[in-house]
Amino acid sequence: MLADDLPSRRSLRMPQYTDGRRRPALAWLGIGAFMCNLRSLAEPEPSSGELGTASPSSGSGGGLLSWRYPLTEIATSLLMLVFYADIRVEAALTSPATFFKFAYAAFFVLIGVIDLEHRRIPFAVALPLGALALIDAAVFPDSEPGLLSAAIGGLIGFAVFYAAYLGGVVFARMLSRNRGKPLDGGAMGFGDVVLIAAVGLIVGFPSILLAIIFSVFAGAAGAIALVFVRFMKTGGYRPYDKIPYGPFIIGSAITVLLIGN
Repeated sequence: MLADDLPSRRSLRMPQYTDGRRRPALAWLGIGAFMCNLRSLAEPEPSSGELGTASPSSGSGGGLLSWRYPLTEIATSLLMLVFYADIRVEAALTSPATFFKFAYAAFFVLIGVIDLEHRRIPFAVALPLGALALIDAAVFPDSEPGLLSAAIGGLIGFAVFYAAYLGGVVFARMLSRNRGKPLDGGAMGFGDVVLIAAVGLIVGFPSILLAIIFSVFAGAAGAIALVFVRFMKTGGYRPYDKIPYGPFIIGSAITVLLIGN
């Protein structure tokens, strides 16, 4: 639901099909929709507004759910299990560290899906992630990172990526002036800056330095791969095309979290 509604700045709604019709309870989860043959409703809903009266079908009745829905749920669950297995403490299910790691997993997958689909990271997701990391560091100082380490990590992450963001904006303006054609934004969005700051709050200092290095190299490799794929498909590529940088930052954060434990 969040991946559907937040990028469009809509009020949160009950689970719906892509054509706007509400999904029956068994289809609230994407996995349930696929398993119960409820990827769509075969017939339009009656004008009386009654819900759930149409016969279920996986056919082309409109609003067909894509594979993104169950895959997102599966990815979130798997990442939670990875974090749980990596904590290695007794009574892990009652440990505060487990709760926060589960929350981070949900945020990471949500941000990755939104950035891949919309090429943007909403502040409505990145800022709460940073706030959650601050609470984690402040309320549970015995767990890594401590509050001071988290604050330094957040500041370093913000400063480094904000400098890169400003450099991208300046480069885009210079390029626009030389080409006589406006270039939309820079190489990096400000949502990426807020995200890396949140990652710095999560992993702390000096782990944020490793996360920055990983994300830079992963982003470069992703850009090269994108150019190669487009060149193979079309025989060329579009210069200065944006790539979603959020998934690379998230992948780096996950790697650092797992290495740190």
